[in-house]
Amino acid sequence: MSDWAHGLQKRRFEVLANVDSRLVLAIAALCLCGLVFVGSATMDDVQFQNQQSRQALFVACGFGLGFFLLLPHYVHVVRGAWLFYASVVLALLGLPFFAPEINGARRWYALPGFSIQPSEFAKLAVVVALAAQLRFLDRSRSLDTLLRPMLTAAVPALLIMRQPDLGSSLVFWPVLLAMCYTAGARGRTILAVLAVGLLVAAFAYVELLHGYQKERIAVWLQHWTWHQGNLHEPAVQELLNGKAFQPWQSLIAMGAGGWTGFGIGQGPQNRYDFLPYRSEDYVFAVVGEEAGWLGCVLMLGLVAVIVFGLLAMAVRTRERFGRLCCVGVAAWIGAQSLIHVAVCGWLVPSTGLPMPLLSYGGSSTLAMLLGLALCLNIGARREPILAADGFH
Repeated sequence: MSDWAHGLQKRRFEVLANVDSRLVLAIAALCLCGLVFVGSATMDDVQFQNQQSRQALFVACGFGLGFFLLLPHYVHVVRGAWLFYASVVLALLGLPFFAPEINGARRWYALPGFSIQPSEFAKLAVVVALAAQLRFLDRSRSLDTLLRPMLTAAVPALLIMRQPDLGSSLVFWPVLLAMCYTAGARGRTILAVLAVGLLVAAFAYVELLHGYQKERIAVWLQHWTWHQGNLHEPAVQELLNGKAFQPWQSLIAMGAGGWTGFGIGQGPQNRYDFLPYRSEDYVFAVVGEEAGWLGCVLMLGLVAVIVFGLLAMAVRTRERFGRLCCVGVAAWIGAQSLIHVAVCGWLVPSTGLPMPLLSYGGSSTLAMLLGLALCLNIGARREPILAADGFH
């Protein structure tokens, strides 16, 4: 081996010594908690009882791929950002033609032994593409120069909404706003972006949302008027046994757990199959029922450690692409976690969205672990930057 190649290999492995070990431990702890609750949610279900072992395989693959992502310099990600973004958009465009319909939606490419959900990788692709766009500070201060980043986020978001997958499409907007703010956008520009986002949301509600999605919103609005006096009325009971069944059962599970919960595998809503999709879109309800309020605080505490660890990493990183990536991944995991928890507590209309690293799902787990590995790669390097910057 030549001296140059030996030196390159040595420098690559020296990077591993600079990886934030506390962040790695928090990520691993959240993944292990996910394995516990996925196993609890599927232990009595013959159809899904293999989800825990499959999730363990997804986590192992994610950590393995993440390790190899740590070794090369993240500058290679910058060079491949738009190729990755274009590949994901093409994959989303192909779903209506090549993906099977499952539960009324076309979200997954079915492959032998597993399936791929492009919308999860689209979140990572948008973070990387936005970081590549917004790293030029002098081009990110006015609304007209932010139209391209808005379009970058809007294209996959609208394609995902058409699947239909409302929950995943919502995640792109907090990511866009956080990254635009970090890149130096003024406050009034951020407000303009919010206004455009509201207009897009209004258009999507009228033109893109399906009938059952509008029904979920209507039932959610109506449930705030329910109380002990009208809960047993026939009209309310019909909703509780029909369109409102899933969020209502989730709310019961969340409230029944008390301080410490019923114990792992002992929650009535989970054990007796009252709560649908409890290993995926409603896994936090299982946490609330079986681990109680303290368990919920612990899970949210681990998420907070990861999010604030990424933000602290962003503060320490002066190189623009790296800082923006850290902020984007932090906004991604933070926003998606909050939406998932709000859905389980019926604080927002019911929509399918996994809890990062806690819910079952290969694509979700792999995409999130790759995004976190990219941030760990960035944090392990201190790139010398001589020019001043205008980051927040």
